[in-house]
Amino acid sequence: MADKIDIKVGEFLVENGIITREQLDEALELQRFNKDRIIGEILVTQGVLSKEDLIMAMEMYMMVTGNDPSHVDEWLDQEEIDLLQEKAKLN
Repeated sequence: MADKIDIKVGEFLVENGIITREQLDEALELQRFNKDRIIGEILVTQGVLSKEDLIMAMEMYMMVTGNDPSHVDEWLDQEEIDLLQEKAKLN
């Protein structure tokens, strides 16, 4: 497997046109006050992304970067986690 690309999920979302810089900045500001929340969860809660959009974006993130952000599974249900992991294995 190729080397992993070191890029944060939020930056990846902005660079790929999935969210705007302003949306990321707002989510990061909220995250400062609640460090336990991950950026994707905040974006979904804010209505910036649907859960389905976030799952597709995470699939893309995993394929492009080779990273497997394990903390994502803290708020996705098991079926969504299985789907992400299965798609990651196919690539």
